[in-house]
Amino acid sequence: WLREQWPKIMEHVRRWQAILYFQDESGVSLTPVLGKTWAPKGETPTVKATGSRGGLCVTSAITKGGHMVFRIEKEKITALVHIEFLEQVIKHHPRRKVIVIEDKAPPHIAKIVKNFVQKNKKRFALYHIPSYSPELNPDEKVWGYLKRNKLKSHLAQTSGELKKLVFSKMKSIQKQPKIIK
Repeated sequence: WLREQWPKIMEHVRRWQAILYFQDESGVSLTPVLGKTWAPKGETPTVKATGSRGGLCVTSAITKGGHMVFRIEKEKITALVHIEFLEQVIKHHPRRKVIVIEDKAPPHIAKIVKNFVQKNKKRFALYHIPSYSPELNPDEKVWGYLKRNKLKSHLAQTSGELKKLVFSKMKSIQKQPKIIK
C-alpha cells in the first residue's frame, strides 16, 4: 500500500491542491483507563469509578498540518452517520477539494457511501487503508492520546458526564496542532 497506493494518493492531492484528512472513530467507555499515579508512602491511591456500563462513539479526522474535525455521535456509527460526518468535513472547506483516507469498517464501504462519493466526485475523494493496518492511520494516535492521557482515571459517572468530558478534552486536543501533527 505504501509503495503503490500512497504515491497515487499524494499525486491526487497535488493535482487537486486538496486538503488530505485521515479519518477514524473510536468508542469511549464509562469504565476509565487506569494507570500509575503518585500517593503518599504507605497509602494506596484509589479512583472512584462507576460500575455502570456504557459509553459513546467519537469520530475525528486530522490533517498533517495539525487541523482536526471531530464529532461525538448520538448513535451507533452507520453508513448514514458516516456520510453526515464526511459532509461536515467538506463543509469546513467550501472552496477546497477534500480527500479522506480511512479504514475499511463496514459503514465506510457501504454502497450508500460509495454513492455519496460518486455524487461528490468533483470535489471529494475517498481512499481506504488495507484491513488490519491501524499503523497506517495517524488518527489512531488521537484515540491513544485521548484515552491514555486526557481521560486517564476519569471520574464520569453517567453518559452525560462522559459526553461533556470527552467534548472538552477533544476541544483541548483540537487547540494543540503540535500534538495532532
